[in-house]
Amino acid sequence: MNRVRMMMTRSTAVLIAAAIVLLLPAVAVFGDTPRVTASTAWTGALAEAAGADVDVLAGFELRHPPEYDFSPRDVQRAVEADFIVWGGYEGFISDLVEAAEIPEERVVQVHTNNAPPLILEAVRSLAERFGTMEAYDAFAAELEAKTESLLEGAEAVEVGSVRVAVNGFYEPLIEWLGYDIVAVFGPGEPTTGTIAEVERQEPDLIVDNWHVPLGEPFDTGEREYVQLINFPGHDGTRDLIDVLEFYQRTLGLETR
Repeated sequence: MNRVRMMMTRSTAVLIAAAIVLLLPAVAVFGDTPRVTASTAWTGALAEAAGADVDVLAGFELRHPPEYDFSPRDVQRAVEADFIVWGGYEGFISDLVEAAEIPEERVVQVHTNNAPPLILEAVRSLAERFGTMEAYDAFAAELEAKTESLLEGAEAVEVGSVRVAVNGFYEPLIEWLGYDIVAVFGPGEPTTGTIAEVERQEPDLIVDNWHVPLGEPFDTGEREYVQLINFPGHDGTRDLIDVLEFYQRTLGLETR
């Protein structure tokens, strides 16, 4: 689809959506469990951990969910929600919010990063907004158990001696785990200079992004190369704990 057709398609969706809004009833005030329409499975997982009843727009099956383009049927899902939760980089949410005339106070932007301390901070911010701190407390306990297991696994294999070149999305996670980060690449395609610099550092491990791989030029077969995920969905993952367990398996940090 060329750029002109894409623009026409989106414009048509917005016009149809605006017409649908006129036919929809007003949204009721939310009860004990807030209803959230989440942009992606990632923001949805954060909102679910905070105690919300979540409806995800860009589903688990998408490899790069921010590219999702909303359809008119999504408008009702947005209008009926108590909150719209997004990460700030999903362009379709800006269009949907405008088309559905969602009030600013019902649109919540949350920071997305799967380093456990940042997960905890994001979930707490949502729980404070939703008034669901009991759900946050329960999740925090579950997350603490998983992070202890991760750190035990990292210590067992002495990750501090492993030289890593990492996709920038995972730098906070890899640093938190204690690896020796010798190079960071992304968000753009590695240049010849970047490739040369990474090779000069002689990393033992390349940590890349499954959703948009950039580190494949470093996958020479002479070192370990892994792809991690941001959004739940791949390999049967459905929530934040699943994603951390995926990291544990993929990085070989499983404890006995």
